[in-house]
Amino acid sequence: MISLRILVAASAIGLAWASPSEASDKLGAGVSLSGTTISVALPSGYSNATLSVAGPDGRVLTRSVKGGVSAIDIGGANAMGDGTYNYQVTAASPEKRSVKVTEDNGREIQLNMRGEITVPVGEQASGTFIVKGGRIVDMTGIEEAAK
Repeated sequence: MISLRILVAASAIGLAWASPSEASDKLGAGVSLSGTTISVALPSGYSNATLSVAGPDGRVLTRSVKGGVSAIDIGGANAMGDGTYNYQVTAASPEKRSVKVTEDNGREIQLNMRGEITVPVGEQASGTFIVKGGRIVDMTGIEEAAK
């Protein structure tokens, strides 16, 4: 049986590498882990977010929102057991870029004079958390000690 000290140390190393606070720096989203819920608050101007959570049993839960806060409850019917969970959030940023349109797929789109369409730039963030006893483990103090 793995000792609790080894488990905590290994978890701290993994979470220091891909912690919610690190992920929120990439996308600018606020990741919150509490009880059995992971939620992501999008910054102003971001839209069309998708939050995906992969559990230790191989299932993936996904939730999409146009804006605001996206949340997934990993308890109850969504419970996937104790272990390591991975999450990813993707969203359209307020930044735009032009993309050359090379084929006509039948959609009515507005092209500029160069045959381009303006689309939002996608951004993503990801991280890892641990569930023990059916609840998300608060690793805040351990993350700070690992840094």
